[in-house]
Amino acid sequence: MPNLVALLFGAAIVLFYSYNRFNRVTYEGGRQMERLVNLLSPDKLRARRIVLHAYAFYALILLLIYFFLCAYAELLPLLGGPDLAVGASKLPVPSADAPTAVIAGFAPSNDAAAIPWTLSSVVDPTAVRDFDIGINASVSLAIALIMVGLAPTFPLLGNFEDWMRGAAHRLAGIPTHVIGASEDLRRKDLGFSAAADAATSEKNRFLIPRSSWDRMAHYQAAAKDQVSEPEDFRLDLELIFAVSAWILDRKLKLANASVRERFQQLEDALHKRRDQLIVELDDRSDYGSGGAKYAAGGGTGDANLGERKRATWERIASDADDLADDLCILLALYVEHEIIVPSSMASDEDTAHQQFAARKKLEGFLGGLLHPHSAAGYRRSYAMTTSLWALGVVLFVSLLWSLLPGRFENELVWDIPPNAYSRMLSCIFYAFNNYCIPMIVTLALRDAGMQSRRWRNMRLAHWTLWLPQAVLVVFASWAVAAVFVMGLQLWKTGFDTGWAANGQNIWVILRSSFEYNAPTAVRGAVLALLVAFLLDAWLARALSLSLRPAYLSSLAWALGSAVIMALCGGLTRYLTSWSTKSATTQSLNAIDRGLIVYSALFSALIGFFVVFCVTAVLLNQRSSSERLRTAQASGQAAPKPAPAE
Repeated sequence: MPNLVALLFGAAIVLFYSYNRFNRVTYEGGRQMERLVNLLSPDKLRARRIVLHAYAFYALILLLIYFFLCAYAELLPLLGGPDLAVGASKLPVPSADAPTAVIAGFAPSNDAAAIPWTLSSVVDPTAVRDFDIGINASVSLAIALIMVGLAPTFPLLGNFEDWMRGAAHRLAGIPTHVIGASEDLRRKDLGFSAAADAATSEKNRFLIPRSSWDRMAHYQAAAKDQVSEPEDFRLDLELIFAVSAWILDRKLKLANASVRERFQQLEDALHKRRDQLIVELDDRSDYGSGGAKYAAGGGTGDANLGERKRATWERIASDADDLADDLCILLALYVEHEIIVPSSMASDEDTAHQQFAARKKLEGFLGGLLHPHSAAGYRRSYAMTTSLWALGVVLFVSLLWSLLPGRFENELVWDIPPNAYSRMLSCIFYAFNNYCIPMIVTLALRDAGMQSRRWRNMRLAHWTLWLPQAVLVVFASWAVAAVFVMGLQLWKTGFDTGWAANGQNIWVILRSSFEYNAPTAVRGAVLALLVAFLLDAWLARALSLSLRPAYLSSLAWALGSAVIMALCGGLTRYLTSWSTKSATTQSLNAIDRGLIVYSALFSALIGFFVVFCVTAVLLNQRSSSERLRTAQASGQAAPKPAPAE
């Protein structure tokens, strides 16, 4: 038991330090990120929900690496790490009279001790031993300290951790999402030029002070013949003074004040740069004296002086362009963190009217960034919602199966079935390995592909485009599950039967484990592909998801998935049964055929309920959105009440 406590304590250490490591910068951008990287940590570049999704992926990988290194500490010197000189020193080999242990499925024969969740091999049922995981406590703590950097690490682990952190950041769109959104804003115009005269009036200044309007006009006149792109300079000035008044000077009322405080340092830095730019522009244009310093057309002055003057204006224009870029990043961040949200404010009073006009001007400038659901090309992946529902349903169905049909299934394997708790743990462990892991991998790949705009919708694209994608996803999800299961198999075999270095024996163990466990992992990969196809059909607004009442759509998809999963479950169990037979065996026995039937039924139940629940969740979300739009439309159409006399 102390060894188990040390293993869990080491995992807690890894988790405790993992967020700080996840929050390290992995990107090297251009001038934008060089200016802001010290003020914006990765967790500020996306909404908290998306950051937590990426962090969960990163932390899960770190834990898997931690458990792997703890189980195979003898491999550390081969990977370039330290030799801990504790734990197993050789690879596992079963004893001569013990068959290979199997996991993630039911035992191939009447094995009285092969319990999948415990990964047990054949042991003497009369032998009693203390509970121990076979991993020395010093190994667990040493590896935990190595992984968090409190002990000397080794290059291979550090490089892999850097790569995984970068992959998690790219999966969350850090920093590409905010940078891309800010670049889209930079290509837009606030639209002040068409209403310049009205904007300078007292009643419609969009909350921008009159002095700012005067400065903009004066700067533009002074720089007209001094900068290479006077129109871009004008747009930069409009953006700088408008966003400064609305955001930095806090004249526009925003939401989520507690989250906004996280960006106070960024606002202060932008405010300081804005003030410095105004001082330089005032000095260069001679603002306030009624003229422009070094005005163009003032005679035949020194040519070098004119070149220096033009170079100075170009530098100031470049600084204005950089500041406008960073203010667009600030706007994109505030939309991402729901500090800037759509508003329906309206009033006839002068101050409120300027608030209303400024708000509408800002919302028009943000456009699709503020209303992503209406933007062209917007696609929601539904990865997190689907993952939670799929995992919950798989584990719940597995629990019920272990209590009811699982009892009879176990009786086909053991003369005396194990107790209810052993059956529950066995079935849940089996379902997690073979269904949950492939589902997580598939949805993660689909979500990453959609964010990078490389995912082909399997409902809309031609089969020659989506078939290679589907094959790649199925292979990746199956491979991850199979490697995970076989790694546990190898460790448990060594723990139960001893460790001995023998390359020939280890390949025999791996081959037999692969033949028994690899077909079973295909079931989860196929189910994950069905769920991915369902999500693509949902985004494509397939007719099969438009039936009324809505439960008919859920039922149709669930029944189709159940049939496919039943065939897949029976076929994979058939292959597994043959993998345990000798070369002289001519046919399967009655127990094998019974296990094939049970596997088909269990796979069908998993497929039915997972797809039914996911479809019902999607249809309910659409119904809620339609009801909300109907309520909003009816509210807008309703006549305003007449004022009381």
